[in-house]
Amino acid sequence: MVRSPDPKAELTAAFDHRAPYHSHSLGLMQLFLRLALGAKTGFRGAAKALEIVSSLFPTNELAPSPNGGQMWLLRLGLYELSRPKEHADDWVWITDHTIQVGQVKCFLVVGARLSAWEAKRADPDRPAELEHEDLSVWMIEPVEGSDGATVERQLLELSQQTGVVPRELLSDGGSDVQNGIKRFCASHPQTTGRKDVAHAAANIVKHELNDDTSWASFLQEASHAKAKMRQTQLAFLLPPELKAKARWMNLDPLLVWSRKVMAFVATPRPVPGVSLEADELEQQMGWIRRYQEPLAAWSEMLEATATSLSYIREHGYHADAKQELEVELAPFTRGKETPASRVASGLLTFVAGQSSDLPAGQRLLGSSEVLESLIGKSKQLEGQHSKSGFTKMILGAAASVTKLTRQTLQAALAKVKTRHVAQWVQKNLGISVQGQRMHAFAAIPREQNRNNSSPAIL
Repeated sequence: MVRSPDPKAELTAAFDHRAPYHSHSLGLMQLFLRLALGAKTGFRGAAKALEIVSSLFPTNELAPSPNGGQMWLLRLGLYELSRPKEHADDWVWITDHTIQVGQVKCFLVVGARLSAWEAKRADPDRPAELEHEDLSVWMIEPVEGSDGATVERQLLELSQQTGVVPRELLSDGGSDVQNGIKRFCASHPQTTGRKDVAHAAANIVKHELNDDTSWASFLQEASHAKAKMRQTQLAFLLPPELKAKARWMNLDPLLVWSRKVMAFVATPRPVPGVSLEADELEQQMGWIRRYQEPLAAWSEMLEATATSLSYIREHGYHADAKQELEVELAPFTRGKETPASRVASGLLTFVAGQSSDLPAGQRLLGSSEVLESLIGKSKQLEGQHSKSGFTKMILGAAASVTKLTRQTLQAALAKVKTRHVAQWVQKNLGISVQGQRMHAFAAIPREQNRNNSSPAIL
């Protein structure tokens, strides 16, 4: 996110009608986009906020409409997607598929320079892991099916169109993407394929917990307790939801909840608005005592995982990665065999496989989490539409990586017009699931809808 050195001066400049760009100044456009992209206000919220703030400044400029602001963002996104990228031999392409309702999945490719990442690593005032603004967006291509040949074709076309051959192709390890990367690397020996450590860690944890009968019974009892307590005064003890997708990558909130509840059950404290009977808490949550030892073991296992992920985010894959990570994981691998030691051993084996063939002094990226985060950001921008198939807001992913300066915004709006966005959407997306629904239901006469409705129950 771009940080303004003087927010008040920038806000005043945003409503300066003496520097108009069509019907709105660049400053106002920039402010709207910062609200939409950085403050998660949504387009209506951003428009309303600027309508309120504009009354505080002497200006004739009208606040933007939600639809107008959304189109600025889409034009910015298409500009980022289509702009020429630097020619260099140290590009990393991070790839993944994102899916929504319907048959279509979308293949995303983002890029980062290894030299830029190394510069971040050398700067003590900056985080070593990649952030959205460190990326550039190279491809957003919806397809109805994907296999190795499809991914290879997409990578070949992207390389031919841009004139760039990447140094590294990083993915989550999905079979179709991995197959396509392998085929691309066979014809481009200067490119190496690597797998993301976070997904590898999730698979290792999944394997460990799938073989643990205590874990299955713990989940069952937690689910049962949640159903019983949802509408009771003990609702403040409800466990967090586990996402159906990639739930092995977000276990920490559940284990944190478990430790807090166990401490509360052991030493209950007064809670405002709650009047507990002597045995009520024990009846509802006493079962968690049986998992004291397993919970400690599972927490240690996730700590080993977090240690490994933190190391690879900062240091990447390199010739000494396994040896250095062994030192970091030593507290988990000493002594008797535990879930943490088995997970740590599995991660050390994985890291060795990804890094042992690298020459001394060479370092590659090992985490694609920044792309996962970017996909999440695009779904947040889509809002409820993310449940109705891909829409034009997929371009929001590209807009989210831009450094939102006035120069960039001016170049984007000069280069990309509204018709270009419409043409891109028509060519790449066609009609969305929501659009199909509207067409289907619009053809049903209102009278027929009433006749087909369920009869009232008297």
